Amino acid sequence: MDKYVTLEEYRQMWGEAELLHKPDEEYEGIKLYPSMAKSVERLKTWTVREDDVWIVTFMKAGTTWAQEIVSCIMQDGDLEAVNKRHTVFRVLFIESDFPEQIRRLKNLPDTLQIADETPSPRMLKTHLPGPLLPPQIWQKKPKIVYVLRNPKDLAVSCFHFSKMGETDPKILAQTFGEFLEEMLAGKNHYGPWWDHYLYFWRLRHEENILILRFEDMKQDLRSNVEKVSKFLGKNLSDEKLDAITEHCTFGTMKKNKMSHHGNLIDQKNSPEGSSFMRKGKVGDWKTHFTVAQNEAMDALIRDKLHGTGLKFDYQ
Repeated sequence: MDKYVTLEEYRQMWGEAELLHKPDEEYEGIKLYPSMAKSVERLKTWTVREDDVWIVTFMKAGTTWAQEIVSCIMQDGDLEAVNKRHTVFRVLFIESDFPEQIRRLKNLPDTLQIADETPSPRMLKTHLPGPLLPPQIWQKKPKIVYVLRNPKDLAVSCFHFSKMGETDPKILAQTFGEFLEEMLAGKNHYGPWWDHYLYFWRLRHEENILILRFEDMKQDLRSNVEKVSKFLGKNLSDEKLDAITEHCTFGTMKKNKMSHHGNLIDQKNSPEGSSFMRKGKVGDWKTHFTVAQNEAMDALIRDKLHGTGLKFDYQ
């Protein structure tokens, strides 16, 4: 994408897109952000490559973290090369496009066209649930890194993200309790988290799919970096794995403007304490959930995950 726009132009276009105030969309019952439904429809016939590397997650489950780890490994540990390109250019967000009128003004193709022009191996990310991914992904079986995060922390992170750069007074005024009710009903963006998780959890034994847990990455990042490296067929030295691990710690990434979207989004209207890389903590849900909200989420988790083998440790 950086062949068409500079980083500053990219940032400017996101600011212009926010001013258009387009409504959310829905595709096959799944709530999506504006301008995404057309891309999702095109994915039905879109060409996937066998050597693609996909980062698939529910939003705010650890996407930016996983894509930085994958970027570093696919670059064979050359961190200087990684830092020369912003993550939005290194890892294409396949369902996300600027509105058509902005793309026309900038003579910018849509993301799928840009992906078609990108040389292999491509790194692609998506928050789409399994059934909305391109059918070829199941035939060509590219490598897929999928990240799970405990749903209580997921809800808190999604809530704060919903306020970022927002100008709609209704969204800015929404309380955590109101937001959580939407998540409990599965009416949030990208649909129910449990459907998203379980689709890939059931595929966890497939050779081309690696399931990571956000909490495990927090506890022992080094071993998870090595796990991803082996999964991607790389045989990196201990020295390079150590350097990637340090590069991908939360503190280092938060300070590195090339590794996340925080410097691309206008946050002047965001509530205090809201940022793209906010805390990255395990257990922050305890500062947000009331007893009743916690009981409601526990009941939902029991109902949706019973008998699946998928469990979370709520620290």
